[in-house]
Amino acid sequence: MWAACLTTFLWACSAVFAVRSARLLGGTEANFWRLTLALGLLGLWAVTAGHGLCNGAWTWFAWSGLVGIGLGDTAMFQALPRLGSRLTILLIACLTPPMAALMEWHFLGTHLGPAALGFGVWTLLGVGMALVPKKGTETHPQAVPGVLWALTSAFLGAVGAVLNRVAFTRSAALDMVPDGGTAAFLRVLGGYGVVVAAWRLAVAGRTRNPAGGVDSVSEVRRLRRQAIPWVLGNAIFGLVLGVSSYQWALSQLPAGVVLAITSLTPLTIIPLAWWMEGDRPTIRAVAGALVAVSGVVGLVLTW
Repeated sequence: MWAACLTTFLWACSAVFAVRSARLLGGTEANFWRLTLALGLLGLWAVTAGHGLCNGAWTWFAWSGLVGIGLGDTAMFQALPRLGSRLTILLIACLTPPMAALMEWHFLGTHLGPAALGFGVWTLLGVGMALVPKKGTETHPQAVPGVLWALTSAFLGAVGAVLNRVAFTRSAALDMVPDGGTAAFLRVLGGYGVVVAAWRLAVAGRTRNPAGGVDSVSEVRRLRRQAIPWVLGNAIFGLVLGVSSYQWALSQLPAGVVLAITSLTPLTIIPLAWWMEGDRPTIRAVAGALVAVSGVVGLVLTW
């Protein structure tokens, strides 16, 4: 239980760090550096204090990471600078569980009754309330692509979550269930190649279309120096500690209980985003977040 609660707090902090690093470096580069740092730290844990890399279900963990972390987090980092941490995490955290539930129902035969479907609709209503702009205000021109990126991230995260459940099931059958840090390393390792490829494409694009001479190079270096603490915080809170804690929780508690607790991340992030980003939520946004989170809690408890 404590691991799931800790995951919620860690992911909320990570999202705020992610916004700062994405705005300084761009989503693709910020994601690359935080995964590179996290992979090194988690790998050190896995080969020293962890269970090592000999796991018969490692391919399932890797596929889960490729889809959920590699593709899903790449999409999330495109949404963060466009929507901010509060709305991005609200969309992803509240839409991933319903999508995962539908996938498990269809592909794995997990029972999904009328109550769960009703709570899924309730969740969507809450997300809609939180996203509708205040009357008389203009919608930010980046809002639409930001929402699309967030929806993509939620879908890919749902696929990754289902694959992660398969990975733990296969590990248990082989009596080789890894600890949280080792499982996190296997997932990050699976997604790393996608992030490297995206980063290389971005670098190649800047090389073909340089923005300027010495001034632009010095500006890039300055932004990278400013981004160091934010990338470091994002890597440690989001992947090293956050994903490890999440995997630990899944190894000890039913998935429904873990998802019910971690779905509180959008509420946890509201005061953090207000304090660190100046993103002051409207009453309707807070009410929408409460409705959406209550829908997710109801969904996973009736799953």
